[in-house]
Amino acid sequence: MKWKLKDILMIAVCAVLFGVIFLGATYAGGALYGLLLPLGMPSLGYEPFYGLYFMAVAFAVYVIRKPGVGIVAEILAAVIETLMGNFFGPIIILSGFVQGAGFELIFALTKYKRFDFKTMALAAVICSCVTLGYNLIVSGYDMIALPVLALMLAVRIVSAVVIDAIVTPRLADGLARAGVLGGYAVCEGVAKDLDC
Repeated sequence: MKWKLKDILMIAVCAVLFGVIFLGATYAGGALYGLLLPLGMPSLGYEPFYGLYFMAVAFAVYVIRKPGVGIVAEILAAVIETLMGNFFGPIIILSGFVQGAGFELIFALTKYKRFDFKTMALAAVICSCVTLGYNLIVSGYDMIALPVLALMLAVRIVSAVVIDAIVTPRLADGLARAGVLGGYAVCEGVAKDLDC
């Protein structure tokens, strides 16, 4: 369970790659926010992109499978996003911590031994709920009507499950089969369905 140099390098790669993706999701969410404003539902603008915001932790945990790697990858990706000009500013670094911890919680409970679809999906759902709770406190979501909040949570959960429990593991599995992730836990027999 100790981190190795290759783990640190993978976290750094995740931070840069997903930091760029986070920034793109932020600007896309801002555009959708503007489009939904005349309909009175601008709060839904960012919700379809939350699965992208959780990708750094999902990918790092799925590939490396060690405590804390997802939280660090998520925080560093948020730092990269901030440095590239995210219009929310440094507060998203705290969001990165909440997202990383929220997603990684279920893996800590399973002692980093289960990485199947159900576990990834449960992590996505828990993270969606934790981050919405965080938004209630920090982002003023407590002013939003309950039915709208429920819709926001539903969209966030769907986004997270599709992107982080389906797309991200398939991406990692594909990279593992291609030999790109040789030496990582995803390729060392932990994922028994892979032939690395």
